[in-house]
Amino acid sequence: MVSIRKTIFRLCVVTSVSVLMCASAKNASAQCGLALKDEVMKDKDIVGKATYLKDFRVRLEAVTASKKQKEEFSILLNKGTHYRFTVKADSACTDQIILKLYDFNKFYGSNYDESDGMSYTSFDFFCAKTQVYYISLSFAQGREGCAAAVVSYVANY
Repeated sequence: MVSIRKTIFRLCVVTSVSVLMCASAKNASAQCGLALKDEVMKDKDIVGKATYLKDFRVRLEAVTASKKQKEEFSILLNKGTHYRFTVKADSACTDQIILKLYDFNKFYGSNYDESDGMSYTSFDFFCAKTQVYYISLSFAQGREGCAAAVVSYVANY
């Protein structure tokens, strides 16, 4: 009876360790390194005197018939604040990264102009209402790649 309990205990431990290893492997592949965020912050022409607040790093898989490509995040933004959203894809990526800012009812802005297919490194947002906003990151052509988005504080208005 004791050996059955030991065997069951060992199976539980092995299963738990396996689950944790799979979860951490998925998390490691879903995030890019800090180096990409640092590259965004180095470009003073874009970031200017803005102050770093938060970054979002993603590794997106290629789009397939059964799988859409998009990562979504939430962020609390404050009324009367000027924010800058800056994006950068990994140098190995040949696709344009798209950042969209929205809430439940309204689309507020993006670094990508769908009418002409132009992608910009950053865009500014003047927040008129304190609330939770949502950021989605995807690639224009659905290719696989790594990207980072940085939210910066520019000023109060």
